[in-house]
Amino acid sequence: MELITAVVPDDFVLYDMSGLHLGSPLCSLGSLKEVIAEIAANPKARVIVKGDAVESILPNDKRYVHTGVMDDYKTPQAQADKVIELFTPIKKKILAWGIGNHELKLINTVDLGRYMADKLGAPYGAYNFKITFVSKSNGERMFKTYHTHGWGGSQSNAKDDIQRDANMKASLKHKLAKSGHADCIYMSRGHDHQLMVVEPTIQNRLYLTDDGTQIHQHYRQHTNQSANFIPPDARWYATTGSFRKMYMPSGSMATDYAEMAGYAPSEIGYVKLIVRDRNIIEVQKIVV
Repeated sequence: MELITAVVPDDFVLYDMSGLHLGSPLCSLGSLKEVIAEIAANPKARVIVKGDAVESILPNDKRYVHTGVMDDYKTPQAQADKVIELFTPIKKKILAWGIGNHELKLINTVDLGRYMADKLGAPYGAYNFKITFVSKSNGERMFKTYHTHGWGGSQSNAKDDIQRDANMKASLKHKLAKSGHADCIYMSRGHDHQLMVVEPTIQNRLYLTDDGTQIHQHYRQHTNQSANFIPPDARWYATTGSFRKMYMPSGSMATDYAEMAGYAPSEIGYVKLIVRDRNIIEVQKIVV
């Protein structure tokens, strides 16, 4: 696991992204360019990319379909170079650059994740990393976050939509909390193309005490985000979606492994963290 330190303003916005899949015709390249332009226009914006930046599927891969690769970016190298070109205008805002299972497939030949990180001058996070955020104004620790590309997905067989969503959020929370990194106020993963945020549940919960004669009610306050132990119910959890669409355009006479496997449609987007006065105050699910 990589340990990364990021010196940041007391107020900033963090874009947590994964699953760009550049090289696939299903990459929502227009949406990705819009997000990059938004980051470039905001001097307080920062960004994390947690892998699968490139499609990186070769003909010897069982998922390969020749129509499933963009003509202009047939090779993983060409895909990586295009990603570098896209992110170069915001390279100084990249806090960490990781790899996913798509880059990992070729790691015995070429480490595309490290290649892109090095070319962009970004800290390399590999598959799992933690970030310690340090205040630029006073040098003190603000909070820590945990990030992984992830493996598998959050599933539920419940028939009711409300129960299914609750089960999937509970599964996501369990997958991330069991990593053991209890000093992180925010924990995120990618890979499964799901876009989901689990908010802290411990804040503002009612509890009771007594003074020997009367019962008093109290409400739990927000957790110290720089603490060495943060209760699991006091953290944010997220799976940060992707920029890979589900279906080939009608009339293209093409198909893709996601269609062949019958994957469920997923929302295109990312997660945005709002930081004010050295604390995360909101984690937003952004659909593009």
